[in-house]
Amino acid sequence: MSSIRYAMLTLLAREPLSGYDIKQQMNSRMGPFWKAGSNQVYPELAKMEEEGLALLHSVEQNDHRPARKVYAITERGRQELIRWTIEPTEPETMKDEFLLKAYNSWLVESADMLPRFEEKQKEHEKKLAVYSEKLNELNQILDPLNPRDPLLSSISVVEFGVEYEKLYIKWCQQVIEKLRKQEAN
Repeated sequence: MSSIRYAMLTLLAREPLSGYDIKQQMNSRMGPFWKAGSNQVYPELAKMEEEGLALLHSVEQNDHRPARKVYAITERGRQELIRWTIEPTEPETMKDEFLLKAYNSWLVESADMLPRFEEKQKEHEKKLAVYSEKLNELNQILDPLNPRDPLLSSISVVEFGVEYEKLYIKWCQQVIEKLRKQEAN
């Protein structure tokens, strides 16, 4: 089964959602670590329904709009998600275009690379601010008495994001310092 389906089941395990809601939550909740194209969600939902992983419900709306199509995870879908969650994964490979450029920075004058690293540091400082704000929001609504609160796993992933951004910022700062020393010589 494709990873996009597991990402969608992950959201449906928390609450029933429409295809539009799934796309929105993938961009907001999962956006920092998982992306899905808008053309992927609806075909996958149809396949998941065919395979008994999700169930379609029509929800009548109070105004004159057509009924809203909402999907809920089935018990089969929940069991498949649990099975997938605990199976081992392949080692991750990082694809970061900026790291590739940094790898080639020996070809470029320090003065030309310095602004790129400063821009990248600012980019990651902005991401860190977003993660930190999200972490505060989640901690405020977390039920500390519920050890099965899905927010616990959400918080742990956001905490990873915070640490990743801090590491990237630190790395940028170290390279910027080296580049400035090269410029001074």
